[in-house]
Amino acid sequence: MDIGRKWKDILYIGLGLFLISVLLLRADVTDTLDILKGTRIDLIALVLLLYFFNIFCKVMRWHGLLKGMGARNTGAITLPIFLASLALNNSTPGKVGGEPVRAIMLKEHTGNGISKGIATIFAEKSMDILTILFLALLGLIYLVNELGFEDVKWMVIAICMGGSIIVLVILLLVNRRFLELVNSKMERTALTLSHGKRGSKPYRIAIRLQGAIDRYHSSLRTIVRNPWCGTGTIILTIAIWINEALRFYLVVMALPGNVQVTFMGAVAAISVANILGFILPIGAGNVFGSKSILELLSVKETTAMAASLLQVATSLWISIPLGLISLAYLRTRSKKAGNQ
Repeated sequence: MDIGRKWKDILYIGLGLFLISVLLLRADVTDTLDILKGTRIDLIALVLLLYFFNIFCKVMRWHGLLKGMGARNTGAITLPIFLASLALNNSTPGKVGGEPVRAIMLKEHTGNGISKGIATIFAEKSMDILTILFLALLGLIYLVNELGFEDVKWMVIAICMGGSIIVLVILLLVNRRFLELVNSKMERTALTLSHGKRGSKPYRIAIRLQGAIDRYHSSLRTIVRNPWCGTGTIILTIAIWINEALRFYLVVMALPGNVQVTFMGAVAAISVANILGFILPIGAGNVFGSKSILELLSVKETTAMAASLLQVATSLWISIPLGLISLAYLRTRSKKAGNQ
């Protein structure tokens, strides 16, 4: 990692922690901590069990996609690889910082090509994004019904516009003719910029982009053509995001004061939280999103802050030490393999 990239990551993490601190101070630190002290331990234990089950589902989904792509030697090693990449994702904006690393580690520890890893990750992320958008739509319908359109107007407009663009991009990427047109245009543009030199940097970048798009399309074709792979990954994706909503619902129930939030309210909160989580690192977006939705649903600011912090603490923040442990294990494994 170069020094510039290292400082950039530190600044992003610092920004996330700063935003969480601002939200915590605004809600009153003392009152928020008092609420957290009264949390029901039995429900939090259940939340943690559900989180680990969620990780299991995510690893199994990735394992299924790899098998569908014809990858070999992808047994138990996929777990530490996934955990290491998850930790990087949860500490960087966009939640994609660990994905290139995941593909590289897959090649290093299983011998499968990076292209297979990238293709499965593309497919995995597409399913997650589409599921989040669907849940956000359900959540917005619920909020409009509960609060009225005026209270959530800008949220509806922003999510509908952003969601429409994302869905359009995915649909275009699925279209083979569109991909061929894009690839052709990129190659011609690169040749024009490099004055016809195929070994130039612009041309090499265009070829890499073409390869990434082709791998994405091949991963989607694999899911469609393989009923077991397609059905299994879709079921697991649905289970993963229902689990997310259920955990947040249980977190709110675990707080003192008999806080009342419906399951659909939890769905709205986690969908908005995860959308903002793509923008802000280290859980800051998740905290801000879920806190905002709870406040809209008439939950007190301090209680909403406590619930949002507890949700992040029992998921994203746990993934970081797990990822560091996994990364240490993978490095040790690589050294042993190199010494043999």
